[in-house]
Amino acid sequence: MVPLIAHDFPLVLVDADVDASNLELVIPAIKKNRHPFFGGKSAVIDQALCTHCGRCKAVCRFHAVKASGDVPVTYSIDPMKCEGCAVCVLQCSSNAIQLDPQQDGFWFESACIYGTFYHAHLFPGHSNSGKLVSAIISAARQTAHQDPQTIILVDGSPGIGCPVIAACNQSDLSVIVTEPTLSGIHDFERIVDTTLHFKIPTFMIINKADLDKKNASRILELSRNLGVQFLGSIPFDSQFNQAMLMAESITIYDPCSPSSLAVTEILHFLEQLIF
Repeated sequence: MVPLIAHDFPLVLVDADVDASNLELVIPAIKKNRHPFFGGKSAVIDQALCTHCGRCKAVCRFHAVKASGDVPVTYSIDPMKCEGCAVCVLQCSSNAIQLDPQQDGFWFESACIYGTFYHAHLFPGHSNSGKLVSAIISAARQTAHQDPQTIILVDGSPGIGCPVIAACNQSDLSVIVTEPTLSGIHDFERIVDTTLHFKIPTFMIINKADLDKKNASRILELSRNLGVQFLGSIPFDSQFNQAMLMAESITIYDPCSPSSLAVTEILHFLEQLIF
């Protein structure tokens, strides 16, 4: 939908799937600024102050304290296991442990043909994905405030975890794209519970709806029962795969393909509902 919306409105784009950011596959962007992201903290032991009592290792429930050597035993912190809970800091009688900021990734401000594009990279094994999503959405809002006509489009991540909740924060509406499979039905119910909990007007699209009409009907019934507005269906379209291989949006690669026509019609219907 991005190329179609960009015809009428200035856009700021956000890829909120910070664990596996992939919007660049179809929207090429040039990175303008890279910012380190410090979301959590990790304990560090000052060996000059450590009395080697072992209390830190005894109280750490995450097994992040390593012991090495004979006498005296040297204690150190494994940053990959440390959760920054500060129990060791509070228990250390010699004040030899402190919490230092830990870099968990980067976030980027990029330029693409549709406007400013914010995305991020969370380091493997690191947490605080929700905080990272909040950081890039906050940056997107600052950019969007320069023009009151600007629309912020957020590509959310799957599931209902911290990054999804962060992406929902202060959203004006949510468009859920689901598929007619058992897992698609289950995930649809979960995300609708989330968006309705935050009182976000919620709309729904069924992708590849023609592959299982029975499950598509089940989703339609669910949406009616949950009060979710159905926007339309997108048929299975082999041209979509070709568009992905060419790293292009389907509405640009083949504007007359069945999926392109369906997306265009859905967008026009959504515009009638909200404008």
